[in-house]
Amino acid sequence: MIPKISIYPDYEAMSLAAADRVIALLNHKPDAVICLPSGSTPVGMFRELVSASQKGNADFSRCIFVGLDEWVGLGGDDEGSGRYMINRDFLKSVGLKDNQVIFFDGKARDPYLECERINKIVSELGGLDLIVLGVGLNGHLALNEPGTAWNTYAHVVELDEVTKVTGQKYFSKTAVLEKGITMGIRHILEAKTAILLANGNQKAKVIQRALSFPVTPAFPATVLQNHLNAEFLLDREAGSLIDWTSENI
Repeated sequence: MIPKISIYPDYEAMSLAAADRVIALLNHKPDAVICLPSGSTPVGMFRELVSASQKGNADFSRCIFVGLDEWVGLGGDDEGSGRYMINRDFLKSVGLKDNQVIFFDGKARDPYLECERINKIVSELGGLDLIVLGVGLNGHLALNEPGTAWNTYAHVVELDEVTKVTGQKYFSKTAVLEKGITMGIRHILEAKTAILLANGNQKAKVIQRALSFPVTPAFPATVLQNHLNAEFLLDREAGSLIDWTSENI
């Protein structure tokens, strides 16, 4: 099953479309459970969501936010952590209360128990209404690295070398990145809607592979072909190698 593909002229238009998807969900279900990523790709989406909130066009007062992933060993006050970035780029500007935010504690004494905690909370909430994802150069979704089994919920991962290297861009000095803690592939597949965001030429081959066969744990992004309601939101550069007619986009 090929996910829906929407290609936009530039990053700004892609980001606005992503924000519109989130706002549409909130208008339909104000208490939606939404899992959003940190990092550089969603910054434009966050900017649009913050603007909509400040203008009174988006109401986050009843929704629940679930963090996508975190570096093991880092907490919300550590520069470059997932919590640090998403607090900076989004959460602090839309006035979410503490009880609306569920996030991995990368400094938890036992990260495996932390996974159980998150799994239990998400299950009790009835699962995710929406999960928004970026995609790594190695095809990872969240921190589900190549080789991750499809049946995983939240789990601890040994980081792929590609992730260790690319992850350095979030830090002002070299960081020791060895493990991550992440929402699992089953969380992605069971979310009512999954949206993947990608922009730039460096993601073109990644997107091409994500939409190709075989669907395999060796390239986790291909699993979105198995999702019942997935959409790829791309800028023109990221979508430049997709071989579809206009009727498919």
